[in-house]
Amino acid sequence: MLLGNHRILVLPAPTEHRCSFESNADHECSSKKTLDITNLLIHKTNETLQEYVSTSNNRCNNQIPDEVPSATVAGSNMIEKLQDIYAKNELFSLHLSQVEKYQKELFSTASVLNASSELKERLKHLLTKVECHIKTNDPSTPVPTSPPPLNLPHKYSYGKQVYGCAVIDRLKAWGHNVKEVVKSMCRLIKLRLQSKAG
Repeated sequence: MLLGNHRILVLPAPTEHRCSFESNADHECSSKKTLDITNLLIHKTNETLQEYVSTSNNRCNNQIPDEVPSATVAGSNMIEKLQDIYAKNELFSLHLSQVEKYQKELFSTASVLNASSELKERLKHLLTKVECHIKTNDPSTPVPTSPPPLNLPHKYSYGKQVYGCAVIDRLKAWGHNVKEVVKSMCRLIKLRLQSKAG
């Protein structure tokens, strides 16, 4: 008797989104953690910008190329602002990957490459938290779709250096704007808790 060797691909079952909080106090705690992550992002961005300036022979100036994402957080309510933060987070991550690529081409300095990788990791943590806040505030609200791949016009080293500095500088400004939104969210959650307690 001949037995055949059968291979079956078993995929994991879809899981429910695990961002629901047991109580508003847990939600408040999570929003404070989001604020901590945002503060770490701002701190790391400052360090990275200083390192980038020293590596790129101070190619940083007030010139911001059009393709660099804006530092604003748009939206008329908290959900829209969180969605904008989510979308810009992914966009900045793409731009940081491009900055890393340019850095490898131009300088091969491990310190800036490591710093960019750390920034992307911080963005990833923030992205997870923001997605949880979106789903907790309104489970029916979808997270924004991922942006398309970048198609950038930089051919010369000067333009690549200016672009890299502009991305990091804008990320720093965006981080400060995100911090204000998260602080506002923390206040709203705290007020909601106080109103339920009183």
